[in-house]
Amino acid sequence: MNRAAHRLRTIFLIAPAAFMTLVLVVPAIEGVVLSFDACGPSLRNYAVLIGDPMFATALLNNLIVPIGSLALELVLGLLLALHLTARRRPHGAVEVAAILPFAIPEIVLLTIARYLFMPRGYVNGFLSAAGAGAFPWLEPNHALALVTVMMVDAWHVTPVVMLILLAGLQGIPAEVYEAAQLDGAGALATFRHITLPLLTPAIVAAIVLRGVDALRIFSTTLVLTGAEGVPVLSTYGYQ
Repeated sequence: MNRAAHRLRTIFLIAPAAFMTLVLVVPAIEGVVLSFDACGPSLRNYAVLIGDPMFATALLNNLIVPIGSLALELVLGLLLALHLTARRRPHGAVEVAAILPFAIPEIVLLTIARYLFMPRGYVNGFLSAAGAGAFPWLEPNHALALVTVMMVDAWHVTPVVMLILLAGLQGIPAEVYEAAQLDGAGALATFRHITLPLLTPAIVAAIVLRGVDALRIFSTTLVLTGAEGVPVLSTYGYQ
């Protein structure tokens, strides 16, 4: 019986590993081999790539946009999680508004964002009516376009970060906060010395999970600014 169970466990380990190797590892290795092939083994493709100014821009943007977006998501996600945790009966409208962006299909949300920030979109229309003038939210190769992409990306994924941090906050024992109140700790001291240290595992998990996903940014920049408006590595390869 033990031998049969061991054999079954081995099969269940080998089969998924073989499948993942077949569909992921083999194509990746083949892609690396092809990258050295320019009418024969050569580094010419890499020389062309490094010599392309657009590649350097895409590589830089592929670091700036995820870092900026992740920073916004952490701040907004933490504020929303703290707000929902602090209230004994969280307002239903706040909960829906916090989770709704992630529930909307990405292409729908990005299309809405494009209508909001396009040159004659709703945001510029409101600003012009208020006498502030229009802003180049989506102008190609403009610093403000980078900020817009970060904001829209953060808007879509902040609910995920919020849920991770909310679970971390709900896992902190209430007795710890009660002891802090008895010791006379204020709200800021409680947050600094209790909430943040005990929430660190959830924060790290949010950074790792969302950070890896943020590096794969593609559709946000493609829909909002086009392949060359705010180029990143994925849109550079697509173009």
